[in-house]
Amino acid sequence: MATVFLGSGEFSRDLLTELLRSGYGITSVITPQDRPAGRGLKLRPTAVKALAEAEGLEVLQPSGPADSSFLDALRGTRPDVLLVADYGYVLPGTVLGFPSRGCVNVHPSLLPRYRGAAPIQRALMEGESETGVTLMLMDEGLDTGPVIASEKVAIEEEDDALTLRGKLALLGARLVLEELPGFLSGKTVPRPQEEGHATYADPIRKEEAAIDWTRDAMTIFNQVRALSPRPGAHTWLEGKRVKILRARPRQDVAAAPGKVAAAAGDALVVGAGEQALQVYELQPEGRKVMGAGEFMRGYRISEGDLFA
Repeated sequence: MATVFLGSGEFSRDLLTELLRSGYGITSVITPQDRPAGRGLKLRPTAVKALAEAEGLEVLQPSGPADSSFLDALRGTRPDVLLVADYGYVLPGTVLGFPSRGCVNVHPSLLPRYRGAAPIQRALMEGESETGVTLMLMDEGLDTGPVIASEKVAIEEEDDALTLRGKLALLGARLVLEELPGFLSGKTVPRPQEEGHATYADPIRKEEAAIDWTRDAMTIFNQVRALSPRPGAHTWLEGKRVKILRARPRQDVAAAPGKVAAAAGDALVVGAGEQALQVYELQPEGRKVMGAGEFMRGYRISEGDLFA
């Protein structure tokens, strides 16, 4: 069975890592073309390309799937199935109909909830207690195809986008190994999604990274962990931007929004619209990630200081 893997971002890289670790056979990898990034605007490969090349896999980078070069690349691989995760493009019908067994998407949510680009971050931001992974037979809609299999996973209080992504990649690889063969053999019949329960996970907007201290502590906590480690929820201190990467709500403390209520030892507690937030890890602009104690000593933080 010739399987071509399509992916781009960190979830697809983590999924591919788990699949390769388990011995799952990938014929080749298709990923978007390198793009300029960073201050020097140097061409940067996708996360999937970097992994695939390190593992010695064939890497193809045709233009977007609407371009004729994409089908030319597929003809060279002669795939039975396309396995797609976090690829970044909606595939047109010409591509969906090309492999003999279809195109299967590994989506890190319980479809039809959180269709779209940022299902992991949105689930955390909304304070969900569980999410999961869905194997879906792709159609031309945005994550609207029939479901082959899905499985839940709990979202723990200590989870952030990084740890939850790892859990979902591991679960996704297991679903591929255990459930995909039944679909490919015809034993598993995909079931339609329940459209009435559909929600959408829009891309994270730049302005959503700014912390509004007038919001309640639980909302800020969910924002922090949804955006950690990247891009990081940020605030301002004396005109300098500071990312907050790890925190917890404190129900036993009350202070004005953004006001430092405690700054002793390693305990940095900041007031919110309701309750307060204890901050554990921060990253000042242009500096390394540091614990609250190191940050307070280096920046001489004391009670009454104000984050804005």
